[in-house]
Amino acid sequence: MKKAILALIIIVLPVSALAHGGISKLPDSVQILQYKMKLYMNADDVDTINNLAMAYFRTNQLEEAKKLLLPVLEKDANNFNSLDGMGIILLREGKAGEALEYLLKARGVNDKDLLLQVHLAIAHEQLNQKDLAENEMKKAKSMAATPEEQALIEKEIKLITNS
Repeated sequence: MKKAILALIIIVLPVSALAHGGISKLPDSVQILQYKMKLYMNADDVDTINNLAMAYFRTNQLEEAKKLLLPVLEKDANNFNSLDGMGIILLREGKAGEALEYLLKARGVNDKDLLLQVHLAIAHEQLNQKDLAENEMKKAKSMAATPEEQALIEKEIKLITNS
C-alpha cells in the first residue's frame, strides 16, 4: 500500500526533464523528496540517483551529492551524467583540477553535450587557462542551435559558478 501511494505521488507530479534543472517546476526541496521516494521503490535507478545528486547540487548540499555519485562511478566509471555531475560539484567547490579530470572523462563518453562544453570552459577559466576556456566556450556557443540553447549556456554558467 505504501509503495502504491508513493507511486501515485510520483506519477501525479508534473514531469519535464531539463539539464540540471530538475524534473519539474517544483522547488528543489520537493524534488529531493520526490527522488528519494523513487529511490525507495527502486534503489538501483541510476538516472534517479543522478537527478537526486543534481537536486542536492542546486541546493548546495555538495557532500550529499558526492555521496550519491561516487558509488555510481565505482560501478560504472563511464557513466556520463555522474562524471559530469562530479565535475560540476568540484567546480563549485573550487577544485578545478579535479573537476577537469572528471569532465575530460565525460567528454570521452560523449563529446556532443552542449553543457559539458560549458563546464569545461568554466574549469579552464578557474585554472586561469584563458585560451582553453575561450575555445571551449566558442565550441559550446557553436553547438547551441537555438536562442533557447544560447540562453541555457548563460543560465548554466550562473548555476555552476553560483553567481
